Amino acid sequence: MKQHLASLPRLASVSPRERLCLYLAASQHAVNSVLVKENSGEQHSVYYVSHVLNGPEERYPLIEKLALALVLSARKLRPYFQAHPVEVITDQPLRQILSKFDVAGRLLKWAVELGEHDIQYVPRTAIKAQSVADFIAELTQIADGDLEQPPEAWVLHVDGSTNSKGACAGLVLLAPNGCSFERSLRFGFQATNNEAEYEALLAGLRLALEMQVAAIHVLTDSQLVAEQFNGGYEAQDPTMAKYLAQVRNLTTKFPHFTLSNVSREENERADTLAKLASRPAPEARPEFEELPARAIKIAAAASGSASTTWVQELLCFKRDEILPPDEVAARRLRRTHAWYSEVSGRFYKRSFTYPLLWCLEPDEAQMVLAEVHEGVCGEHIGGRTLAHKILRQGYYWPTMCRDAKAYVQRCSSCQEYACTPRQPAVPLTPIDCAWPFAQWGLDLLGPFPPASGQRKYIIVGVDYFTKWVEAEPLATITEH
Repeated sequence: MKQHLASLPRLASVSPRERLCLYLAASQHAVNSVLVKENSGEQHSVYYVSHVLNGPEERYPLIEKLALALVLSARKLRPYFQAHPVEVITDQPLRQILSKFDVAGRLLKWAVELGEHDIQYVPRTAIKAQSVADFIAELTQIADGDLEQPPEAWVLHVDGSTNSKGACAGLVLLAPNGCSFERSLRFGFQATNNEAEYEALLAGLRLALEMQVAAIHVLTDSQLVAEQFNGGYEAQDPTMAKYLAQVRNLTTKFPHFTLSNVSREENERADTLAKLASRPAPEARPEFEELPARAIKIAAAASGSASTTWVQELLCFKRDEILPPDEVAARRLRRTHAWYSEVSGRFYKRSFTYPLLWCLEPDEAQMVLAEVHEGVCGEHIGGRTLAHKILRQGYYWPTMCRDAKAYVQRCSSCQEYACTPRQPAVPLTPIDCAWPFAQWGLDLLGPFPPASGQRKYIIVGVDYFTKWVEAEPLATITEH
């Protein structure tokens, strides 16, 4: 008993800005989460959160129960979420649900509430902490009604190879109805065999995303790629780590994804297509394609802050969770990304009173400004009115008000032919008389010592408007 009490698990302390991991679990009657930190390959528990579902909460789907567990964890462990970046490790598409606005009301409210925290979503592969495994095992079984039947999975065979003629890859995508799509790829760069395997996997995932595949099962004959993705091997090489991160970012876009390692005999068709791409051009089949650059270089170039626009930064974050290097810009991006969504290849912003607003690049914004201000139906209106008119037309960019005012100031026609305001710079002083010499103020002064002609009185008149003074000497005072 003493030995058991002396070895009880204790909650670990956390240093500032240390990355934390959050595991979520849901059952029919409760939702639970555990916050852990990783130290030298081992995971240590930091805090536990548990909540019993009441009333309508028991009828939530599984994805909403996990979102509720995340929201409750962010509320109860608010100091941790505000001071540390948190990785939510889950096998459900939480990032896709909590990053768009065409969802239910409570999910929309939760997405806005979680936007202030530095939260990243990582697919769950292998759980190292035994405490987390025991924690999930202690939960009650999830009811059959909460589990949705996954759609029939597509099968993707990928294979990459390298020889003296260069690096190449083969892809075979099999649909549930028996149709197959084959690709032979040749890379326009030097790559090792492991790099070619990762490039083939990334190309196959992009092909499946273009075909809007929901459930996919990937088969590869590379043991290194399969074990690194499933957590059996650790990616110590920097290049392999970049490839692994890119693969995991793409797999989060599939609601159901699995990857398995098969023998070369079971992957013979993809291997044949890979060898076909290394042959001379006259022997190549029509499916032959060439990739000019690496996938990880494309992702790194997209994350550059010097030449990227605000739309590209948002797209990189929503697609691949790539943040700009500036901490202020990264915080703003995490706070506002939930207002934007990508629909049919275009990027839109949701608003309260308008429909979807098409987000414009800087060059597109200048074209819209010129057309609305001085185009066929342009009226050479003011800057503020110009910005509101563009907004009513369904366009948006963050600096539209400032750009509209600057464009109107640079418009030569507006500066030359616009009505000049005659309004004074300071407020006018109201007076009773608006016409000079129309109203006078009269007064009699005296008597004074007699002057010439026995004049000892003075009559003085002062104009109310100009303050002009007139004076006449008088000898006597009469009514006239």
